[in-house]
Amino acid sequence: MKDQEKGMLIGLAGVAIGVLSFFYVAKPNYETKQQLDAESAQLQTRLADLQTKQADREKYEQGIKEYGERFNAVLSSFPADLNQEVTIMFLQGIKDSNEYSISSLELGEKNAFYTLGSNGSDATLDTVPAEADAAADTSADAAADTAAEPVLAEAGSDTDDELTCYCAKFPLDYYGSYKSLKDVIAYVDNYSDRMTVDSLSIQYDGEEYYTGSMELSCYSIEGASRPERSLELNQVEIGVDNIFEGEGGASDGVTLGKYNENDGAAIETTYDFYCMLNPSTSDVSAKVVGQNGTGKESSVISNSDNTVSTISFDFYEQDGKNYCKYVLDNDKSYEAEVTSAEDVKLFIQSSARKNDEDQVGVKVTIKNSSSLPVYVKVSGDDSVSPRVSIAKAGMVKVYQ
Repeated sequence: MKDQEKGMLIGLAGVAIGVLSFFYVAKPNYETKQQLDAESAQLQTRLADLQTKQADREKYEQGIKEYGERFNAVLSSFPADLNQEVTIMFLQGIKDSNEYSISSLELGEKNAFYTLGSNGSDATLDTVPAEADAAADTSADAAADTAAEPVLAEAGSDTDDELTCYCAKFPLDYYGSYKSLKDVIAYVDNYSDRMTVDSLSIQYDGEEYYTGSMELSCYSIEGASRPERSLELNQVEIGVDNIFEGEGGASDGVTLGKYNENDGAAIETTYDFYCMLNPSTSDVSAKVVGQNGTGKESSVISNSDNTVSTISFDFYEQDGKNYCKYVLDNDKSYEAEVTSAEDVKLFIQSSARKNDEDQVGVKVTIKNSSSLPVYVKVSGDDSVSPRVSIAKAGMVKVYQ
């Protein structure tokens, strides 16, 4: 082979080696460098973003806390369950506190209409009833005392769970006075569970009472982190041996209208027992309960707690005599003989609240198993935020 040909072959081999080196060595290294440069640019951008957020870390953490509290506040305004026991207790409250009769009732099944993902994110909408918007506008001030305060879970934590929104409807037919109808609507509006009046019809009988129908909707938000409440139904009447006599049956012919004139104003001056509610800043006790009359100082029980207390009045008959036992906060009690022969009059003197810090109030339970009717007059209560709520059983008439 000539020297010229050898030189050409060596040149071609060099070119081939150079081409192979480019494709198998230089090009992969170049592409790797390009990829690393792109990843580095992304990381630099992310680093700059995180450094900016780190400078505002305290603001973001405060925002998380603030919006978490807002979410929990809305969540706590809804009960954690919606079952027939809750409905029974609600209806018992209507019966105990108002001259209002329910002639028929349909207990509707609860239906899911909205699902909240973990800690309220990723919500999915199913079939939302038209009343849902109205329900969202009702006051959350009476957040259920019995519901546990929910805790906002962090995304990805072990406490994450789905929260499902439920709605149940129950239409009812009623019979009662016009005042009791207004009181029932206010009772629904202020009830601890979220509830709305969806429709209402009313007819007047031309004398005193009104009849009609009402459709209510109840709402709940349920999930693993919101356990059902434990309810005590011991005070709910479940029937009597004879529907025509005794407690829970007919009223033995007694018409509870003796003091209807001026809405029971006469009771304010001729009462047998009394309960006084004073502002938390008053110089006297916030809650005072006693028997009226000269020499009855020992019958007085009281406390000055700036809280909502429970007071029970139990009127009963024993050995041919009538008695009243009253208990304040399951702590202080007194038992007195009823001296009146015709009826028993209880006067509750309330007062307007001084400010938002004034939390004095009472939940009064009146049970009458005696043969005498009990008349109750509530006077001076706060018109915006009443201090007094009353549950009753037996022959009890309340003027508020």
